Amino acid sequence: MKWRWIFLMCYLSSVLSFSKGYQTFEENGKVGMKDEAGNVVLPPSFEALGWSDGNFSVIGEVTGYRLKGFWGIINLKKVFVTPAEFESLVYSGGECIVARKKINAVFYKAGCLNLQGEIKVPFVYDGILVQGLRAMVFNLKGPRYYYGLIDLNNRVLIQMSYKNIYPLGTLRYAVENNEQKISLFDEDGKQVTDFSIDSVSSFYKSYAIVYQNHLQGLIGRDGLVKLETKFNSVKITEEGKVLAKLPNEWLFITDKNQTVKQIFADQLLAVSKKLFIIKKGNAFGVIDEELETKIPIKYESISESGDGTFLAKYNSSKMGVLASNGKTIVPFSFDSLIYEKNNYRAFIKGNGWQLLNPEGKILTDKFYGQLLAPNLFGFATNRKGYWGMVDSKGHEFIHCVFDSLALPIDGLIAVKFKNKYGIINGNEDWIVAPQDFPLQVVNENRYMLKQTENKFIKSLKGEVIYFTPYRLRFDKENFTEFLPDGIEKTISYYGQIIERSTAPEHTEEIFPEQEGLRGIKKDDRYGFVDQNGRLVVANRYDSIGEFHEGLAGVKLLGKWGFVNASDQVVVNPNYDRAVDFKDGLAVASRNHKYGLIDKTGKIALPLRYDFIQRLSDHRFLLSLSGLQGIADSKGNVMIEPRFNSFNLLGAGLIIACQGTKCGVITDQGLSVIPIIYDRLLFSNSKNLFLAERKSEWKEMELQ
Repeated sequence: MKWRWIFLMCYLSSVLSFSKGYQTFEENGKVGMKDEAGNVVLPPSFEALGWSDGNFSVIGEVTGYRLKGFWGIINLKKVFVTPAEFESLVYSGGECIVARKKINAVFYKAGCLNLQGEIKVPFVYDGILVQGLRAMVFNLKGPRYYYGLIDLNNRVLIQMSYKNIYPLGTLRYAVENNEQKISLFDEDGKQVTDFSIDSVSSFYKSYAIVYQNHLQGLIGRDGLVKLETKFNSVKITEEGKVLAKLPNEWLFITDKNQTVKQIFADQLLAVSKKLFIIKKGNAFGVIDEELETKIPIKYESISESGDGTFLAKYNSSKMGVLASNGKTIVPFSFDSLIYEKNNYRAFIKGNGWQLLNPEGKILTDKFYGQLLAPNLFGFATNRKGYWGMVDSKGHEFIHCVFDSLALPIDGLIAVKFKNKYGIINGNEDWIVAPQDFPLQVVNENRYMLKQTENKFIKSLKGEVIYFTPYRLRFDKENFTEFLPDGIEKTISYYGQIIERSTAPEHTEEIFPEQEGLRGIKKDDRYGFVDQNGRLVVANRYDSIGEFHEGLAGVKLLGKWGFVNASDQVVVNPNYDRAVDFKDGLAVASRNHKYGLIDKTGKIALPLRYDFIQRLSDHRFLLSLSGLQGIADSKGNVMIEPRFNSFNLLGAGLIIACQGTKCGVITDQGLSVIPIIYDRLLFSNSKNLFLAERKSEWKEMELQ
C-alpha cells in the first residue's frame, strides 16, 4: 500500500505548485486573477474566485469561480470547464473537488468532480468528506444520517448503514454501529476488529488507544490487542514508549486493619443505604456494599438526593433522577434539577422553572423566571417580573402580582405592591393595607413601620406600641433597643420597659455583657462595669477581653494578663497574646511561641509551639515546624507534632497523614492502619475505612 501514498504525495506537490504566484484582485466590484508578474490571467468579471469555503488556490491550472451566486470551474486559458451551476465547490485534495448542486425543486446532493470537470462520484449523497483516496459519505434516512465509505471512483467499500465513520490516520477507519460500539476497518473496507470498542484514538506510532467499559487499552494497525483494556490511562511518548496506569485501588478496611473488600475505581464515595457512588474514567454509577452495580457506570455526574434517589447528568448534560436500582424516575430533559425534600425544582433553558413531585410529575401549570428554595409557606416565584408563591403541590396560592415579597413570619408576609407596602396572609387577604413606608413583620401580632427618622412598632390594627430612631433586635418574648451611649432597653411587645442597663457617665464605648460584667472604654482606657453601671474593674488598661470562668484578659504596657471581678491581677501581664479561659486553661504566647497556662498563671504546657488551637472536644491541636500533634484537655501531650494533618474520629481513633500518605492511629499515637494510603475516609454508616491507593505510571511491554 505504500506506493499509493508516495504517488499521492508526489501528485499533490505537482498540482499544488500551479497555485504559486497567483493572486486575486478586485475592480469595479468584480474579481479577477493576476500571475506573480502582475499580468492579468483572468479578467475582473467574477463575483469570486477560488472555492466556496473561502480558500483561494489554483490546482492543475484550474480554480473555482462564482457567477450569479453559483459556482463553476475555470482554467487559466479563460475556458469554462463547467458552467456555474453548483451551490458549493470545495477542493478536497488530489484531483477531487467536492461539489453540491440542486437535483430537483427540493433536494440538494453532493458529488465529486475531477479537475477536468468530469463527474467521478455521482450526485447522490447528502454529504461527502474526502480523506486521501477515500471519502466518507452519508445520507439522511428517516430521522438520522447513515454513513459509508467509498473510493474516489464511487466504489462502495463500506455499506452506508452505520451511525458514523471517521478516519484514525492513514488507512484505518472507526465505524460506529447503532449500539454505539466501534469496530476498525481498513482502507479496503475490511473489518479489522469486532464491534466492542466504546471509542478509539487516532493511530500514533502505529498504535491506537481504545476505550472499553471506561478503561483503556492499546491495539496495533492489524487490530490485534497490544495492551489489555484494563488501564485507567494509556499514553504513547514521542520515543514510541507506551506508558500505562491502572485505576486507583480502593480497600474496605476495619479498625483492626483487616481488608474485607477491594475494587478498582477513580473515586468512591459512601452514601446512604449501604451504597457507594463510583467513578471510572469520566463516568459515574452506583454500587452496593457487595460491589454489585446498582446504577450503570455511564453518567456524567451523580449525587444523592433523598430517599434512595440520585440526581444524575446524562445525554448531553441533561439532568434527571434515578432510583437506587437504576430506574429513571425523572426523565433526563432538564438543564438544572434541585432536590427540595419532597419536590424537585426543574429548569429548562428558554422556558423557565417548574415544580415536580418525587415521582417526576410536573405540578406547576406554567413556567417561572425564578423558583426559589422553599420557606415555611412554600416556594417564592417570579413571573414576568412579579412575585408570588406556590405550595408543594404546585398551586399558585399567592399570585405573581407583587413587586417583592419578604420571608413569611408567623403566617404573615410583608409585600411591596405597586410601590406601596403592606402585609398579607396566606390567603392573600390584606392584614395591613398598602401604605407609603416599608413594613417588617415582627410576629403574628406586631409589625414595624420604617420611616426616615423613626421606627414604629404597631399592632395589626395600626396602634402605635413603641417608637424609636435607634437599632432594634427582636426576640420571641420581647425586643431590645440599643442606645448610642451603650445603654440597652428590654421592652415587651406591649411597650413596657422591662429592663434597662446603665453605664457610667462619659463612657466612650460599651461592650456586650458577659458573666454579669460589661467592658467599657472611658477616657481612652478600658475597664468593666456591673449591671448597675458601677465601675468594678478600673479603666486603666490598654485593651480588654471578656470575662470567662471568672477571669478577663487585660492588656497593660503592651502585654496581656488576667484579672478577676474584684479587680485583682491573677495572671501578671507577661504575654504577647492570651485567649479566654475554658476548662481552666488559656492559650498564651510569648516571643511568637505558644503554650497553655492555668488560672493561677502556672504554665501547663511549655511555650514552645508555633501555634495552639483549641478543638471542639476540649483537646488542643499543636503546630510546630509545619507538623501537628495533640494535647489532652489538661495540656498533656498525647501525640508529639510529627504529622501533616489530623482528622479526629472519636472512639480514640485519628486519621493521620504524613506527607501525602495517610493511616489511622490511636489518640495515644499507636498505629492502627499503616500510613501508606493516598486517601483515607471513614464511613460511619458502614463502620469501615475506605482507603485509596493511587496507581503510578509504568512503562509497558506490549504483547
